[in-house]
Amino acid sequence: MRASEFYKIIVDEKSTVHFLQLHNLLSNDSETPNCKKYDSETKIMVRKKRLASGEQREYQSLRCVKKGCQTFQSLRQDNKFFTYTDLNNKCNSKLSLGQILELVYYWSEDMSIVTVCRLTGRSNKIVVDWYNLCRDVCCSIYENRKPMGRPNECVQIDESLLRGKRKYNRGRILLGDHRGANLTDDDSSNSDSDSENVPPNNRNRNYGKRVKGPWVFGMCWRHDGILEKCFFAVERQDRATLIPIIEKEILPGTTIMSDEWKPYKVLQNIGYNHLTVNHSEHFVDPLTGANTQTIECIWSHLKMKILRKMHGTTSELLHRHLIEAWWRSVNVQDTFLKFLNDTKNVYCN
Repeated sequence: MRASEFYKIIVDEKSTVHFLQLHNLLSNDSETPNCKKYDSETKIMVRKKRLASGEQREYQSLRCVKKGCQTFQSLRQDNKFFTYTDLNNKCNSKLSLGQILELVYYWSEDMSIVTVCRLTGRSNKIVVDWYNLCRDVCCSIYENRKPMGRPNECVQIDESLLRGKRKYNRGRILLGDHRGANLTDDDSSNSDSDSENVPPNNRNRNYGKRVKGPWVFGMCWRHDGILEKCFFAVERQDRATLIPIIEKEILPGTTIMSDEWKPYKVLQNIGYNHLTVNHSEHFVDPLTGANTQTIECIWSHLKMKILRKMHGTTSELLHRHLIEAWWRSVNVQDTFLKFLNDTKNVYCN
């Protein structure tokens, strides 16, 4: 969806609600939920609210039609994605539906948090919170994904160390790396090359001895006009770690292309057609055509986003960003509308 089309949707509260009702994200006029107090019929009404800033906002709400009740309920109550419940168990979101949709639209367009803060005037905390809520939807959809591969089709696999690189071994360690232990003067003689030429008084400030970043195991499969990518943060890149992931994520009978890493040698014996390429001699095997060029290219894009654009992430959130990368790979076109459809499947079913 183009930005010009999107902003016509959120021009006011009425058009925003109508758009969400068309996509079954909010209750429509004919199917409003009953009153929670008397289980009686409710109708949608327009209310006005004055914010602390002095701005007056119109919004739609549900009102009980029973005489003696006539209490109001939030129109968002049936969709927890748009609902913020305060300590009084009431919907008290500080953002209108249009403002929430605006943040969701920017997330679907993969716009950076800094840019979104500048364009919308929202705080960094608000934008980060809504970006994390969007990833919650991706994580729920990810749990129901289907295995990769089919007979006579190819899946490329590879593993990579997700860490930053410092020019001339100087400068700050990116957040993709774990911060090294603080060094003392006694340890300086045993430090690795990354700690050389660093003054002792700076070693406690994100310099220290460098520790290898997390290993990520990746696979990609081109099918139905898309290139599906799936990534897994792993502690080790050995056979006991990688083979169970392959057996769970790739269907038997699929052709798997990889390098000549030793843990992969058993793939031929467990139901896969395994082709390898010796990278010390060729980029593409001249006899079989086996290569890992697609997955190698994918690594550069993943590292560019996580390590450079995002300046790294924590180990607790890394898997969520890897899941987001998978979701974006299978939703290349009409990303915003597809995300709304996934939101409906997660929160409205």
